[in-house]
Amino acid sequence: MIIFTHLCPPPAYLQVSGEDAQSYLQSQLSIDLVSMEPYDIRFGLRLNKKGKTQAGMYVIKSDEETFSLLSRGTSGRDLIALMEENIVADDIEFFDQSTEYDLVTAYGPNAEEIFKILNLTCPPEKKVLQNEEITAFLDSRLKNKTYTLLVPKKNTILDNVHISFTDQSEIEDARIRSGLVAIPNEIGPDELPQEGGLEKECVDFQKGCYLGQEVMARIHAMGKVRRQTLPVEFESSTPPILPTPIFHDQKKVGLLKSFIKGVHGYVGIAIIHENGINALREGKIKMQGNTAKFKLYEPK
Repeated sequence: MIIFTHLCPPPAYLQVSGEDAQSYLQSQLSIDLVSMEPYDIRFGLRLNKKGKTQAGMYVIKSDEETFSLLSRGTSGRDLIALMEENIVADDIEFFDQSTEYDLVTAYGPNAEEIFKILNLTCPPEKKVLQNEEITAFLDSRLKNKTYTLLVPKKNTILDNVHISFTDQSEIEDARIRSGLVAIPNEIGPDELPQEGGLEKECVDFQKGCYLGQEVMARIHAMGKVRRQTLPVEFESSTPPILPTPIFHDQKKVGLLKSFIKGVHGYVGIAIIHENGINALREGKIKMQGNTAKFKLYEPK
């Protein structure tokens, strides 16, 4: 069965163009855009000088002068303001097209069937299908076999497709249980990419200078950070207020950054200090003033 959810509009969908588009974006993002081929897609980070995570975005390269940026966690206005901070005399322009598109997420064991229904070729991993009717790709930041589709609002390509709509919480639940972090809600301005395991796919250590590069290189040489994000499960009579400090023996060992209420309690993403990870595995971590205990979520 194919399950779809409709998000309207995407938080941020920007078109970027200009002679300096590639060189400028290369200096601002954590991934190597020069090595990308036309219609490649990568997920990159915009860091600050201290290496903390300010935004995350899918980067689609059309050519050296034309890119698209899609963010699920940052608004178009905020993303443009962030990306324009260091423009001096660069020939580059950002155009916000967020309100002109609908974002559709297709997931489930047969999610790729949507492309057969639409008479389109299913995009391979790290490549994007892009034409006047649709932009689609295999989504690296959601559970396996999840496809993201961007469709212009005036387009009728989906009008005759029987779509089963579902709540966004179902996708969030699957993402959390897979341990995939959201940016900037779970890994944001107070966190390093390594604390969310993002360095494996979202930081290129061989590229030249970019914002936060020195910190990334230093951490890469050291080999680890002292905190990490983990999926957790817990029960509570009232929803927590985020971010919620969590404790072991009255000592703060982390923060609950997100949660979704399920049939059997809550699941969420917590960032835990290395000194609290064993306590989490043993079910000994609590919220302050709450008897509910946290457990490391492990697929059954």
